[in-house]
Amino acid sequence: MVVAAETVRAAVGRVLDPHINVNLHEMGMVSDISVGNEGDVEVSIVFPCLGCPAYTMLKEQVKHQVSRVDGVRSVRVKVDWEGRWDRSQMSDRAKQYAQQHGYRI
Repeated sequence: MVVAAETVRAAVGRVLDPHINVNLHEMGMVSDISVGNEGDVEVSIVFPCLGCPAYTMLKEQVKHQVSRVDGVRSVRVKVDWEGRWDRSQMSDRAKQYAQQHGYRI
């Protein structure tokens, strides 16, 4: 069974940043998703800060959500240490939500 990248992307979209309750895509934290022919998935994420207290939790949540997708054999969540995150990568909705909750954007 071939796993569609869009299905994996939707699964990752169920994971919310715990600080402002917006999904990782809207936060601009997903740098890459690759799906192998055998159902092996790798998700690369960028963190807004190096000492993010939610580091382990977010990695585990991504792994959990993606592993629930039919046809996924394995999931590797990798931190993209070479990628850079900045506020410009956030969706407009995420920026508005952050501002409404006291974050300076």
